[in-house]
Amino acid sequence: MRIFYCFLLMFFAVACGGTGQQSQLNALGKEEVRYAKGFTLSYFDGYTVADVVNPWDTTKLLHRYILVDKAGDLPDSLPQGTVVRVPVERVVPATSVHSSLLKALGCVDNIVGVCDPQYISIPEIQEGVKSGVIVDIGKSYMPNVEKLVLCQPEIIIMSPFENQGYGGVEKTDIPIVECASYMELQPLGQAEWIKFHAAFYGKRDLADSLFNEMEQRYIAVKAMAHEAESRPVLLPEKQFGQVWYVPGGESYAANLYKDAGAFYPWEADSSRGSLALSFEGVYDVASDADIWLIRYNDAEHDMTYESLKNENPLYELLKPFKGKKVYVCNTAKVPYYETAQLQPDVVLKDLVKILHPELLPDYTPYYYHLMTE
Repeated sequence: MRIFYCFLLMFFAVACGGTGQQSQLNALGKEEVRYAKGFTLSYFDGYTVADVVNPWDTTKLLHRYILVDKAGDLPDSLPQGTVVRVPVERVVPATSVHSSLLKALGCVDNIVGVCDPQYISIPEIQEGVKSGVIVDIGKSYMPNVEKLVLCQPEIIIMSPFENQGYGGVEKTDIPIVECASYMELQPLGQAEWIKFHAAFYGKRDLADSLFNEMEQRYIAVKAMAHEAESRPVLLPEKQFGQVWYVPGGESYAANLYKDAGAFYPWEADSSRGSLALSFEGVYDVASDADIWLIRYNDAEHDMTYESLKNENPLYELLKPFKGKKVYVCNTAKVPYYETAQLQPDVVLKDLVKILHPELLPDYTPYYYHLMTE
């Protein structure tokens, strides 16, 4: 009897899908996703299921979206999930990355509100905010709910973080589209999320075309880098306060460095996030690096060797400082965080030019440049 009772409990748990569990549906077809691990798109008669995997527990779903064409009626029977009528015509992207995705898909005119417009360089959005056509709804981590509701968006796109909610936004009737693309470990995996977004706007063919062309460029540059005779040692970022954060060996950045033909001193590490090190911890491993890459944000001043030395005199002990091989990206002047996720092929090409200049003699890097005296 106890066995039969347990069987019934298991049956009902599966039948109901289980809270957060990835339930199986019999789809007519699925979108080909070659690199991204965080989403799937499944096609059914009358609707599309867009599943977002929980990046902190991949055995569960973070969210399921049921996309139903506005031109038709709602099917009589739909799986559990957030129903979104598509194509979406009014959207609020909460980050500059999401704004750039919409720009790439030709959907800037669909944007009715944005968060943190000061970090968005897209001219149409800047003009829209100035004219009032696009509403500034405040910070991405704490949007102004009243302004958000007044925008009357059909969806708001937000980035999920572990054990964090969305505050007042969750109390509205506006569907929150959770985009976990930043958790992908492969550069092409992050870029492939354009397919997920395209499903909400009826832009499947365009997304496939954009991604396939970018993928070919990335693979070609990667192959070129791996033909190089050397693997220069690469040192990333710089110290903040008492901590020097470097990417873990299985992180997005580490995979990008490897694809560019660099030797990354922490590539044997199994961490997917960042490693918090002291200056001494970095010096012991990477003081003889050939190349030093630094991203910083300063709208008024460019970083120089003098300003870098003023931050920490110990930087003078590093080989790339002595040899004037420090390459910088000023994110206040170049839209790295806004666009790099969508065009990893360009970032890769920049790195290959820096690491193996002989392979790309006529290329001028877009994001990085050699730091001036």
